[in-house]
Amino acid sequence: MKIEAVIFDFDGVIADTMKDNCIAWQSAFELYNLTITPDEYYHLEGMGRFQIADYFISKYNLDPSIRTRVVELKEINYKKNNQFRIYDYVEEIFSLLNKKKIPIALVTGASNARISENLNINLINNLSVLITADDVINTKPHPEPYLKAISFLDKKAENCLVIENAILGIKSAKSAGCICYALETTLDKFQLNSADEIFSSHFELLTQLKSLF
Repeated sequence: MKIEAVIFDFDGVIADTMKDNCIAWQSAFELYNLTITPDEYYHLEGMGRFQIADYFISKYNLDPSIRTRVVELKEINYKKNNQFRIYDYVEEIFSLLNKKKIPIALVTGASNARISENLNINLINNLSVLITADDVINTKPHPEPYLKAISFLDKKAENCLVIENAILGIKSAKSAGCICYALETTLDKFQLNSADEIFSSHFELLTQLKSLF
């Protein structure tokens, strides 16, 4: 296995944001008398914000006209209440890849605005490619986000390693032809079993990457 680039998801991989995102969605939909469970939301991780809204609106027969407003409310709730932090060992992982001259990409279902607001300049400067939900027509689980990143990286898919934590993200990465590792930050290994390797922590992931490079 020859890895020539590493592509990271954002929420639940780079940043510990999944709980805050869930609460933001719950608060937005509560105005329309819908209660969302964390497990239900976590299984949608990787979709763009409008696709997530569409899913719940369709599933629970809500008025489609609320789509834009519920997304706006979610973003407002997140900005007001999030406790943003980068996971331990992410900076060490980036440092290792930089030292080994391995290009780093970020592929996320988040908006470009949220990434720009949340991701510190040091991490952004480490990225060769950034693909957000605003840059694609089809968000995860469609392979388009990863295929677009691969194209910009100018690498073969089989030489790109994706780091994910979500079922839909793994499906997107594997459909694009990439190797995919998963982190158990929101879901357990039994739910992530379509990944090539599963790690319980970022430290375990760092240890594995050291052995590869």
